[in-house]
Amino acid sequence: MAEHRGTERWWTARWWTDRLDRCWNWAPWTGAAAALRAGLALVSPTDCVGCTAPDTVLCPRCRGAVRAATVRPFRAEDAAEALPLLDDGVPLPAVAAGTYRDELAAALLAFKNTQRIGLAGVLGPALAGALQAAAPLAGTAVPVLVVPVPSTAAAQARRGYAPVAVLLRWVSRRGLLPPQFHVAPVLRVAGVPFLRTVGQKSVGQKSRGRRARARGASRLELRRSLCLGKGLELRGRVCVVVDDVLTTGATAAAAWRALESAGAHVAAVVVVAATPAPRGTAATPVPRADPERRFR
Repeated sequence: MAEHRGTERWWTARWWTDRLDRCWNWAPWTGAAAALRAGLALVSPTDCVGCTAPDTVLCPRCRGAVRAATVRPFRAEDAAEALPLLDDGVPLPAVAAGTYRDELAAALLAFKNTQRIGLAGVLGPALAGALQAAAPLAGTAVPVLVVPVPSTAAAQARRGYAPVAVLLRWVSRRGLLPPQFHVAPVLRVAGVPFLRTVGQKSVGQKSRGRRARARGASRLELRRSLCLGKGLELRGRVCVVVDDVLTTGATAAAAWRALESAGAHVAAVVVVAATPAPRGTAATPVPRADPERRFR
């Protein structure tokens, strides 16, 4: 099987999706997990985040819907107006596992905002598939640094964890990263949360229309900047930025600026979900990248 990996296209190759399925349905722990969930349901009742079915965080139907929605990663940069333009005038490539809607959106929101950290077992395979699909965009560089977008200190204190870091840890511990990929949390937040105030309410990017997001992107990105931590030399290194959701791409652009200013080459952005592309724009599979292409 290994000899075919270099010749198959990612959307027809089954080696990585088979591996994800084995991890998803690993027999030794499914029975114990079911018994544990039953016990917890008696102590702390919960509802499915997708359909409100009782006694489960994500029911089998909604779990299957998330899996089906993320089985074919796609290029998502056309819907992100604030992504930086590369030398040839095209936006920075972005690969999404799925579209931000329905059960996938509900699972992501619950994972981020209601401490349903167990949903990492549902969202982790989706992120792993997107990272595998994005691997050709990094060319032949070894290693490739996988750089998570960090949470603000306030958000991490409120949640108790950093969602993107948790998902990457889930993927890495199960050996689902592409062989040349290595997680490198080199970014930190310098600024205030990525929100703007309208009257007495704060409105997030995902609640706004596409045109409104485009008009406000430049102003919003000034409210939250990303900078580099200390300790890792980035000059000449190839990086892939990872976030949970792609909306305008302003956060990814801030990460791109911070990394490029240190001499790194950002090959792509990878996310679990991207907001829908403009009407009439079809999602496209991830093409093979030119190994000699350079990013500035």
